[in-house]
Amino acid sequence: MTLPRRNPRLTRGVATVTLGLFGLAGGLFSGCGDSSDEDSCVSTREYFANEILGGAMKSCAGCHEPGGLASEQFAEFRLWPATYPGFIDENLENVRKMASTEFNGVPLLLAKPTGMTDHGGGKVLSEDSEEYEKIQKLIEQLDDPEECADEGQGSEFEGVTLLSYEDTLRKASLHLVGRLPTDDELAVVAAGDTQLALLLEGMMDEDAFFVRLEEMFNDIFLTDRYLAYTGFAVNLLDTESWPAAAQYDLLPDDQKYVVNYAVAREPLDLIAYIVKNDRPFTEVLTADYMIFNPYTAAIYQPAGVSFGQGATYSDLVEGQLSVAREGAVYNVPHAGILTSPMFLNRFPTTGTNRNRHRARMVLNLFLATDILKIAERPIDPAAPTNYNNPTREDPKCAVCHSMIDPIAGGFQKYDDNDQEDYDPNKAWYTDMFTPGFNGEDMSTGDYPQATQWLAARVAKDPRFVISTVYTMYRALTGLQPLAFPTDLEDPDYKAKLSAWYAQDALFTDIGEQFVMDDYNLKTVISGIVRSPYFRATDAEMLDGAAQAEYAALGGGRLSTPELLARKIAAVTGARWVRTWDLADYMTSDYRILYGGIDSDTITRRLTSMNGIMASVAWRMANEVSCGVTAWDFTKPAEARTLFPKVELTDLPEGVSGDPVPDAIERIKTNIVHLHRRVLGEELTIDDPEIERTYQIFYETWKEGVGLLAGGQVNEWLDWQCQGRVDPNTQLDLPDGEKIEQDPFYTVRAWMAVMTYLLSDYKFLYE
Repeated sequence: MTLPRRNPRLTRGVATVTLGLFGLAGGLFSGCGDSSDEDSCVSTREYFANEILGGAMKSCAGCHEPGGLASEQFAEFRLWPATYPGFIDENLENVRKMASTEFNGVPLLLAKPTGMTDHGGGKVLSEDSEEYEKIQKLIEQLDDPEECADEGQGSEFEGVTLLSYEDTLRKASLHLVGRLPTDDELAVVAAGDTQLALLLEGMMDEDAFFVRLEEMFNDIFLTDRYLAYTGFAVNLLDTESWPAAAQYDLLPDDQKYVVNYAVAREPLDLIAYIVKNDRPFTEVLTADYMIFNPYTAAIYQPAGVSFGQGATYSDLVEGQLSVAREGAVYNVPHAGILTSPMFLNRFPTTGTNRNRHRARMVLNLFLATDILKIAERPIDPAAPTNYNNPTREDPKCAVCHSMIDPIAGGFQKYDDNDQEDYDPNKAWYTDMFTPGFNGEDMSTGDYPQATQWLAARVAKDPRFVISTVYTMYRALTGLQPLAFPTDLEDPDYKAKLSAWYAQDALFTDIGEQFVMDDYNLKTVISGIVRSPYFRATDAEMLDGAAQAEYAALGGGRLSTPELLARKIAAVTGARWVRTWDLADYMTSDYRILYGGIDSDTITRRLTSMNGIMASVAWRMANEVSCGVTAWDFTKPAEARTLFPKVELTDLPEGVSGDPVPDAIERIKTNIVHLHRRVLGEELTIDDPEIERTYQIFYETWKEGVGLLAGGQVNEWLDWQCQGRVDPNTQLDLPDGEKIEQDPFYTVRAWMAVMTYLLSDYKFLYE
């Protein structure tokens, strides 16, 4: 597969994406539109985007974009709007095709708008105009496109401070595998980008990574909806095709849960299977198999699939799904996720919808194309009555249906009621656009395998690569890809345009490497993690720079409930769990309150803190500090996670009230350790921030000692704060290890410090 050409002057390859890509502060494309500047190199793609799309042919778009007058007359020449992924390259290719045909020796691209030959819009261009000259110049370049070398680009991302490689690894490790990097890993990554890439590659082989990966994709497929109650997923299945589903209610409760879980998560497990085995990510669409574990196999009972004693959920086997209809058994022609029973149920159809919803989701999920934004135009509700078949005959309807309906035909063999039922004998509608994709019609001989036919073409579409990069970018940064700016009156227009080109260049680079690596999804993840969009941590606004140029950079992403739950465990050594079932509070009681999703009625995560979420965060900080502080002190110093540098008998003052310098130093040394572990901050013992944290310890301790002396409080810790049990298992500690009293008030002073750190925005945000 060949990706559309991009401007190589903007890129340096994925191996060095963190530096040298962008000169944002000075305006990435400053001077690019001035062809008289002999010192600047302007590529053909760049010239086309700036001088043709945004200038000489700007008026053409009104008719030749989807929904325009030309498209209503089914004109062959089309210009895609900025909302279409890869629109610059698609439009450049369309212009190239139009320019390759001539009328009386003049390229049609010039002959039509000048009125030399038939043009629905009439004469719109004069031969002596500046616009004509610019289009002529473009045509001259098309046979031998201008390419620009990398010379002259800055070696740094101007004005932007990136995380160190060590801090980047910490951020990536917490995000991808829910743990802190080891000391050995930190020592290795200090060598630079190559070592960071190797360490990321190793992390993406860990089991924890695939937990996070499935979370990422559930955010778009939303199949965890069927975990809402036990039996939800299994009860969707047709018991004629899969009789074992009818026996589900006879299973013990613990087996019911795991079987329903396995059935519901089958499409997500397919993604994990593909990535884990370094298979081409195109198999999410083209896999001619379904993956089974012992629990899904028990329901679907695929022929030839069996598991030995001791097989677990993680044991996955490829197999073939079959369905029963009217006494006959048919093998399902698998097309990855598109033929997954849960995907088909999550994005259902009806007899009137005719798979159009599914077609829209294919465009949106796999091709980064929002059909509703491609041809936005008002619809007169009375106008369709003028047509016998509005979706084909009314241009205002056909502009979208001509793209949606052929894709809908790819799902033609699936039942309108039992969504997952494959019916090879089901007839398709003759009053719709012919099944196909992107202008290619599907032959009737391919109808029984229509979904496979569709999936193969979607996977080869350049937009699939763009969509994959976009999906991972959103998952890793919590941000949407930048939209191409179209408001020329916006005072930040140039800054936004510069930022868009920079991001587009990086995404194109990562996409090309993704294809070169045989569509290995890990390549995309590594490229984004090592880019400024993940690593930027601060920006110095240089002279002439606009804030919009930096809008897509850096951290500040609020951790999701799932990410925060794992971060708590990684940093403190203890999960914040309900005592009765050991479920993480953040993914159970507080999942929705903290901005998470239920994959049903709540499908978009909150990305900024509100009052309720702040209360949850404050409660978390208080309860976690209460639960882990005394418990950590029950262990020998060398085994402690949080307090290895200090003992409970280390008091800042003696009985006389005089400072105890050695104890103060040990306390501050441990505070340095806590800042490093909890917040990832490398501070020295004399840093003002360490002193501020020390004052929290000291003032809490001082007040508490006074309360103890006055009898207002006693030595006993609150029940929940005592070091009596292992917080991860809720099992009692040996009596000799328990800490139930706090005679020096140091447990409670350290709890105050932990509350302070766990409620810090650097802990709650990435």
